[in-house]
Amino acid sequence: MTSVYRRNEISLFGTYFPLVGPVSVLDAAEFANKQVIGDYTKDSERIGSSWIMSDARGGIGIKDMREYGPDGRPLDVDRVWWSTSEINYNGHHTLPVRVADTGAPSSAAPALLIEYNNAMYAFTGTTVHLWAEGTAIWGSTLNPQPAPPTSGVVHKGKLYAACDTDFVRLAGATWTDGDTLGTAQPCQFMVEWQDKLFTLDSTGQLDYSVDEGVTWEPNAKSNLPTGSFTSMYTSRDASDNVVIYMGTKSGLYVLDFEAGAWRETELKLPFHDHACKGAGAHFDAAYVPSGMSLYKHQPGRNPGVDFVGLDADFGVPGAYNGSIIKILSSLNALFAMVDATAAVERDVYASGEVSTAVAIDDNEGYSAVFRWRNPGWSVVHLSTAAAEAIVTGVVASADDNYRLWFGMDGKVWYIPLQITVQNPLEVSTYEFGASSETLTPWFDKDNSVAEAVGVRINGLYENMSSDEYAKLYYGLDGDDDTWTLLTNTDFPDGKIDVSGEVEFDLSEGAGLAFKSVRFKEELYRGSDTTKAPDRRWLRLYYLKLLTPAYSWGVRVDCSRNYRFKSARVLGDLLRTANATQTLGQFNFKQGSASEIHRVKIGEFKGVEVGGVEQKGIFDIQLVAP
Repeated sequence: MTSVYRRNEISLFGTYFPLVGPVSVLDAAEFANKQVIGDYTKDSERIGSSWIMSDARGGIGIKDMREYGPDGRPLDVDRVWWSTSEINYNGHHTLPVRVADTGAPSSAAPALLIEYNNAMYAFTGTTVHLWAEGTAIWGSTLNPQPAPPTSGVVHKGKLYAACDTDFVRLAGATWTDGDTLGTAQPCQFMVEWQDKLFTLDSTGQLDYSVDEGVTWEPNAKSNLPTGSFTSMYTSRDASDNVVIYMGTKSGLYVLDFEAGAWRETELKLPFHDHACKGAGAHFDAAYVPSGMSLYKHQPGRNPGVDFVGLDADFGVPGAYNGSIIKILSSLNALFAMVDATAAVERDVYASGEVSTAVAIDDNEGYSAVFRWRNPGWSVVHLSTAAAEAIVTGVVASADDNYRLWFGMDGKVWYIPLQITVQNPLEVSTYEFGASSETLTPWFDKDNSVAEAVGVRINGLYENMSSDEYAKLYYGLDGDDDTWTLLTNTDFPDGKIDVSGEVEFDLSEGAGLAFKSVRFKEELYRGSDTTKAPDRRWLRLYYLKLLTPAYSWGVRVDCSRNYRFKSARVLGDLLRTANATQTLGQFNFKQGSASEIHRVKIGEFKGVEVGGVEQKGIFDIQLVAP
């Protein structure tokens, strides 16, 4: 196509046409009109759009937000990528519960925490210590153990701890072991069932006692290799009876007591050193871990196995990956203890015997305690250093205080647990942690390649002061490492320390172009542990942008001969162009090839004279998609 030199002329689909008047230009790219029906919300603005951040009860684990599902309903609006804040209360985003550090009972790491006679006992190495609530210290050594315990249970008013080659028993203030009672009893795990005490040793042999550990009777024997066993607990079967389950590195088994045999369940797992480790019951189901996966096991239900693990969706940040090693049940939540200290090793079998072990996944990172409250996960506590183990934990009412206890970083910690579900901001004695951080998902308006312009972000904060404050940062376009602190004339240092609605104009009012955006929020308190900032909601106000799609309106003069073509031929060529199913070239300017547009005739109307003359004038609209 050549350039157009004449003033009222166009080149269209390879033909020069004369015009009546100038060419009109229109940007045809526009969104459908936004309608607001009924009561209004924060997103009822007709021109702009809003991303509202208020409810995070869906929990952690979404790095790239899915704004809408196939049915057009919102998705992931109640999720975050990561948060150490308290996110379990809609419309209230605040600091987490304060975790109490009780110190290290001894130089050895805690191996077992267990409640007995309304008191908390800590087994560390081969010694036992009693928690003194009044003085908040751990007592002196109570009794030496044959080995660090791996399991414990209270049976008929006595405390039992499994210590590999034998067990120990505490009755009141008297300590004895199996060898003293009658005979040494090797055991790795212990449970109580039908008024009997059951033990499972490292070879898979199940024994039980009806006389409180004095004598033992053998029952089921697993044919799996020694060292394959990771847990033993009681839960319901398909007939709703409470039975004994055995966890192994390759799946779950259920006890057939009458036949003296272990039966394979439907929960078969890929081999994993920590598969089924620390599994336990919570209300009407059992929760069985494997790495960061967690399976809700309900025999007789459809489905009998449901997936609720910490590795769902995007999982957790890599620094907090590990293996769930214990599941703890409380009145209002389920807790998962994640150990991130050791490489996972896979045993290689030869003729039924262990031949060698190969490291398949180095999980060294920060150990953590997570909380599951349907429908999502939140963070309870993180290790203060990498490669520090978490081994044991218990939910207990020792000293008449309902608490979650756990051993981490060589110390024992606890958090108070509430008897009923309550907003911590409504409990005057509630104590908050010193700080927290929340990372939102990447938000891309459900279109990761389209630009938008962020105009402002505003939010509502309560309980703010010079000590209780928040900071907001933003990140752009998939850059995981760069954050920009939001400031304005009211908060020049970025500290939001005044209650009420706050507002930040992005780029000093010029707006911030983005394909995707996310926010980081930090919360802080002062020395008063009963005070905490309370973020009610945040709102990003932005304008969606469309790539310009131009259209041109022209009045084509086919009433006279032009450039050696008759009016009749010009009209026929124009009709041919209108009927063409492909895009044609269009130009009305002198210049380079960049002035040439590919167009389709979108509207065609005009007036014609028939008969011999056959001429007309046509109004057409040309659209460049």
